[in-house]
Amino acid sequence: MRERYGVSSGAWRALKRRVARRDNGCCYVCGGEPAEGETLQLDHKVPVAEGGSITDLDNLGLIHADPCHADKSKREALRGNQRRRARQQGG
Repeated sequence: MRERYGVSSGAWRALKRRVARRDNGCCYVCGGEPAEGETLQLDHKVPVAEGGSITDLDNLGLIHADPCHADKSKREALRGNQRRRARQQGG
């Protein structure tokens, strides 16, 4: 986390605990709870690359790795590619 966002792993874990308490341990995308043995990930609702805050609790939520996070990541990558192409074309 520190390399990517400048947040220590301890601070990230503390944020995850706060979000888990706030959201009752449920995925913010589907509303589901983790399956037996599954751990939800802490995710930026609005990606940092799109202006989302790194540590603001309003921009953080728990998410299932699959399919919720995988699907969200695909949509974000598509938007990133579209932005990159627009910049290359001068638009």
